[in-house]
Amino acid sequence: MLQSSVTPGSSRAFSARAGCAVRRPAQLLHRHMCLPKGLLGDVRSARAGLPASFSSSCQRRHSHSMGVVTAQAVATEAEQVKQTISSDIHGFELQRQQWVAEYNSTVLLYKHKKTGAQVMSLLNKDENKTFGAVFRTPVENSKGIPHILEHSVLCGSKKYPIKEPFVELMKGSLNTFLNAFTYPDRTCYPVASTNLQDYYNLVDVYLDAVLQPRCVNDPKTFAQEGWHYELDDAKDEITRKGVVFNEMKGVYSSPDSVNQRTVQHSLFPDNTYGEDSGGDPKVIPELTFEEFQDFHGRYYHPSNARFWFYGDDPADERLQLLSKYLDEFEARPVDSTVHAQPLHQEPKKVVEHYAAGEGEGEEAPKAYVSVNWLLSEEHIDLETELAWGFLDYLMLGTTAAPLRRALTESGLGESIIGGGLSDELRQPTFSLGLKGVDPANAQKVEDLVLSELEKLKNNGFSSTAVEAALNSIEFDLRENNTGSFPRGLSLMLRSMSSWIYDKDPFQPLQWTDSLEHFKGRIASGEDVFGPLIEKYLLANKHRVTVELLPDQQLAAKEDEEEKAELAAFKQKLVDSELQEVIRSTQELKERQETPDSPEALSCVPTLLISDIPKEASSIPTALEESQGVTLLNHDLFTNDILYMEVALDMRPLPADLLPLMPLFCRSLTQMGTQEEDFVQLTERIGRKTGGLSFSPFTSHKRGQVEPQAYLMVRGKVTASKAPDMLDLMRDILVTARLDDKERFKQMVLETKSGLEGAVIGGGHSVAASRLDAQRSVAGWVSERMGGLSYLFYIRDLVTLLLPFLYHSILILPQFLCS
Repeated sequence: MLQSSVTPGSSRAFSARAGCAVRRPAQLLHRHMCLPKGLLGDVRSARAGLPASFSSSCQRRHSHSMGVVTAQAVATEAEQVKQTISSDIHGFELQRQQWVAEYNSTVLLYKHKKTGAQVMSLLNKDENKTFGAVFRTPVENSKGIPHILEHSVLCGSKKYPIKEPFVELMKGSLNTFLNAFTYPDRTCYPVASTNLQDYYNLVDVYLDAVLQPRCVNDPKTFAQEGWHYELDDAKDEITRKGVVFNEMKGVYSSPDSVNQRTVQHSLFPDNTYGEDSGGDPKVIPELTFEEFQDFHGRYYHPSNARFWFYGDDPADERLQLLSKYLDEFEARPVDSTVHAQPLHQEPKKVVEHYAAGEGEGEEAPKAYVSVNWLLSEEHIDLETELAWGFLDYLMLGTTAAPLRRALTESGLGESIIGGGLSDELRQPTFSLGLKGVDPANAQKVEDLVLSELEKLKNNGFSSTAVEAALNSIEFDLRENNTGSFPRGLSLMLRSMSSWIYDKDPFQPLQWTDSLEHFKGRIASGEDVFGPLIEKYLLANKHRVTVELLPDQQLAAKEDEEEKAELAAFKQKLVDSELQEVIRSTQELKERQETPDSPEALSCVPTLLISDIPKEASSIPTALEESQGVTLLNHDLFTNDILYMEVALDMRPLPADLLPLMPLFCRSLTQMGTQEEDFVQLTERIGRKTGGLSFSPFTSHKRGQVEPQAYLMVRGKVTASKAPDMLDLMRDILVTARLDDKERFKQMVLETKSGLEGAVIGGGHSVAASRLDAQRSVAGWVSERMGGLSYLFYIRDLVTLLLPFLYHSILILPQFLCS
């Protein structure tokens, strides 16, 4: 799934693309998605930079190559949106109205009188309007019905009877988000746009798609999106195909995904989360069209729906648009309850295997080992959720966090897995461990996790670590910076974590009082975190240790089993049945290859020229030069937060050193400075700023062969603490230590592990990067620092050249500062 993104200071903007995603709890995602994690979602996508007052020896020697982007903080309060609120209109009855100061929104909860459908309507000044339709869709098996339906409903509907209105809509839409998500217990259909007419078009197409899809009466759509037998000639081998079937075969070929699936099933053996809503490719072929139809009829009904509106559009128009669809239905009971998983009375151990490639010695495939807890039988209350969010951050939130550091520096594995706290489902979980583990050391990983938790329970956390966590999390909550992800969608997913389980949808949006009360407990000296560790982890018997071991024969074995099964199926077919499979294959291919007629395509709503503003929105920009430095300033409302960027010219760097740039950037903040060790520096960044990062940036410039290439220093801070962030930038750039060889080795191993996982889970992105490398110098540079070439380089770094190339990283600064 691609999402819109605009990087300040760059000339490239990436627009949203159509797609879908199977959504897992935060540590169980099997597709890359930039989604928030519950109330304390990681939304650190802010920009950073440097004002004119900053100077260093590095800047002065190479100042002509630096660019600076700043956004001034404007400390004015957003005014409440003034709209007439109707308590009974278009068949909807107002149930509750409340001003939510955290997000400057008037929040209205409506109920559709005829069907019982619930609607949350948020009124504010955000021009990025968001709509979402959400259905609770628990499963009883792993046939993948919700996932297949998520695809299929977007393949034509009653009002838009063409093959792919979803794709056609994209061609003339100004959307900022257009996608769909399958969770383990719900399916979401969100859209967003800053253009009002475009927004109405998107909402109309989506409502018609989910409530009146053609797929429920069209077996060919089910075959295309779900699964089908494929045979072109009676002499050929019969195969299975299908969009979701093929997608999930790719997912299940990833060891990371297999591990996540095993963990989820082990923690939830007795409820819907124990099955795979995305679909197990071994089970998907058991799904019938009749089951597919029944699932839609059972769950895709307004009585089982929750609708979401957000933004600056007229409140009554929202309800009028929705009522046109809901009024065609009658209320009926829908049993979509997500039942709780009872807690285990004793810890368990689960050992499974994954299909591993060949390798020997250091390259031999390794094990995944994780320790996992189901924290409670019910969703935890807001203040406990806040406390757990802080505890999660303290233990795992930074590379200097004690539990994460203990695992990383243990030498038992290559990189962290698990993700810590996940609170998006009915019951929260906590998971962590290592991958790249020697199977003989599996027990050592579990022992290390438990012993470190015991230490943290008894010894607690330093005052500076707690201060850093408080500042970082409160900063994120108050900033609400979701990057390119629409704020309205972020809030919808946050509210849905409570609303979908028939709890208060307002509560996740109102955290100020709970946060202040929690801070008061910390200030009083109360031991907040020790009891949480004891109750929810150490004394909690619902603990499952998962060992996922490599099996180099498993892939071949499973392939042979599938071939034998298909051969046996073909052998049983009489000639007429065989010809029917061939005929169905040909018909489906013909249908796929035959475009919709222009007359049919005319049903797709498009924008008129009059719907589009004649002038583009402008960003206030001031450009000036100071001491050879280009200063770019944007005076915008940012709720008293200053965003800063500084760009150090990377072009003097020799090509053979390019692959070391990502590691160099990590080293700047993960080895300490001359005055502070790694932990002290990390805590200082957390206490004084909302985030600080270093990363390489490259971009092609039109009409120019040579790319734009910079080392970007990005940070964000409340305006009053801007001098603190400038001091941090200076100290890191001028006095960073690069002499921790063990830390460097661990970073290389983590990078290798991450890249290998990315190749398996995102091969299309790797291929696109290789193609881009042939089109421009900028593409070639990017591929050397993040593509397949980078993976090969990192592998060599691990096995052959680590001692030698470590010293190469020490010479990089001279090229950036010369």
